[in-house]
Amino acid sequence: MPSFVQRLVDAGTVATGVAARDWEEAIRSGGKMMVDAGLCESRYIDAIIENHKNFGPYFIVAPGIAMPHAKPENGVLKTGYAFVMLHTPVAFGDEENDPVDMLIFAGAVNREEHNEEVVAQVAELCDSDEYIGRLRASSNRDEVIAVLKDFDRAFQAGELE
Repeated sequence: MPSFVQRLVDAGTVATGVAARDWEEAIRSGGKMMVDAGLCESRYIDAIIENHKNFGPYFIVAPGIAMPHAKPENGVLKTGYAFVMLHTPVAFGDEENDPVDMLIFAGAVNREEHNEEVVAQVAELCDSDEYIGRLRASSNRDEVIAVLKDFDRAFQAGELE
């Protein structure tokens, strides 16, 4: 099974310097990449936004990092991910972790695949000051992809603490 980083690279769903006025615009920008890549229907993105409005920022996973997602039945077509670095961080309504500048979108055809494939990797990435720092210091899409590939290689090799 390909890693979430490999799926990002294969789908071409990595963007940097994305302008967003607010959290909803940030979600729509990454969501559009997923829709355009054939990973989900637009209603999946609508579900993420509705869930945020109803339940709050449940997908904020670390300071400045969000992992927007909804249930598979909300329009996931195939398992995939998108990565967005915002030009300017925006507030999502999470006092501890706002503002957010990095979004890792997840869409899985079932929970098991999502849990097996991405949760451990994203948790490890969020815990790595080194890789998060390198991602935030990246000035373009190619640099972000290079950092993510370095992280993926280290993760797969069990080199991360």
